Amino acid sequence: MYRKASIADIEKIMKIPELNFTKDEIKDYLKNGSKFLYVYENDSNDILNATFFGTDEIEDDYYDSEIYGIYTRNIKNKDYINSEVIENTKKELFEKGFRNLIVWCDESNDKMRKLLESSGGVESKTRQLDNKIQVAYSYELKEE
Repeated sequence: MYRKASIADIEKIMKIPELNFTKDEIKDYLKNGSKFLYVYENDSNDILNATFFGTDEIEDDYYDSEIYGIYTRNIKNKDYINSEVIENTKKELFEKGFRNLIVWCDESNDKMRKLLESSGGVESKTRQLDNKIQVAYSYELKEE
């Protein structure tokens, strides 16, 4: 199930490998009206994914929303969960009134790039960040 995260979820979220947010940063997402944190949990209430998105710090005025990070446990159905999360995040942003989404991905992350393309993302630009090349995928959000 994909849902908005709560303060009670923080400890479970912190257990996701490769998560690069601190507890205070996570709390900021839970309190800040321009940042959002949603989680994907299984039937046992284990949090398998945390998705950070919002409207802060977008470099290009054309885009009104951005996914900042998709963090999923390394499990068998990780690709399926990531696909579901992207679709659900697009729907959530559309319902909140946003129409143009951007997602940055490391150029070397072929799996995520294929997933972004298969979910309707269009490669739109590149940038260098921390000695890595990143590729942007753009989405026109619409009702589906």
